[in-house]
Amino acid sequence: YLSENQRTIVDTLDSFGYDEAAQLVNGCTYPEWKKRHMKKATDEQLERYNASKSLHATHNKELLATRSQKVNYQHETATTKPSQAAAAQICVPNQQNSLLSDVCCQEVDAIAPSAAETKPLSGHKVLRPPTGSTKLTIGILTVSDRAAANAYESGDLSGPMVESTIRRIIDSFNASFKDQDLVVNNFVKDIVPDEKAQIEEMLLRWSGKASRQGDSSNVCNLIFTTGGTGFSPRGKSLMFFESLSWASILTQLFHFHSLDVTPEATISILDRECRGLMSWASIELTSKQPLATLSRAAAGVCDKTIIINLPGNPAGAAQVAELLFPIILHAIEG
Repeated sequence: YLSENQRTIVDTLDSFGYDEAAQLVNGCTYPEWKKRHMKKATDEQLERYNASKSLHATHNKELLATRSQKVNYQHETATTKPSQAAAAQICVPNQQNSLLSDVCCQEVDAIAPSAAETKPLSGHKVLRPPTGSTKLTIGILTVSDRAAANAYESGDLSGPMVESTIRRIIDSFNASFKDQDLVVNNFVKDIVPDEKAQIEEMLLRWSGKASRQGDSSNVCNLIFTTGGTGFSPRGKSLMFFESLSWASILTQLFHFHSLDVTPEATISILDRECRGLMSWASIELTSKQPLATLSRAAAGVCDKTIIINLPGNPAGAAQVAELLFPIILHAIEG
């Protein structure tokens, strides 16, 4: 036996159907929601709508009926409508406190985020650039045996990918913030094999510690290296060996046991290491790619130049550069 209160609850739940659910989700009836948030269809949209009518879903009134309506479908009782009214009264939330859907209920143009509000990776907000004028010289050093030997048919891909990523970020910042001006005076680019001494020499030259006499044009504010940050032995393909002389082949075979050495070369010339930067990058990137935790990338300062190791994969290099560049801008003396 059910009490009157229990019977009311049962009747209310039996009367809860599609319309009541839509009202609960939208915070108002569907016709009201359409008036508030749906734009009038254009002639072109109406034409497409009518042309596709044969594909439209059909709504079977009996299938969509509430439980109480199904029981009394042919002979609707007087209690059905009061139950539906009770359901609506119980289920409709306070509209002032209800949340708007994140996929509707707002004008798309009005809520489109600016460049400073975009949330890549785990969802942190991109740091806005420092105010004033910042002029940069950026070095991009690709570390790869095969790229250095011109063994790739496509050529080096990671270096150009990093450059295009940085250019895109700068263009976006300059368009979004009128109180600052980012300018790259020069992108200095080169490719070296996975040789610790050659990597060190290039990083020292670009940081100004080993500049050629009278040549300071290539001294960089920021240097990105790509490649050589993992655990793998230096990859040697048949194509790579075919491009070398016999003497070079013997030298390469002698060093075949060597591992990726970019972090070691970088750390050896740094004045101060910045471990927190790469640790944070690893945490952020792991949410998208768990293998990011296997990176041994290093970062730090050599004289006044900031050096950051990026992975050799072009997409991965671009992702890390996009993550770190807005932050690094606040440490650069432009």
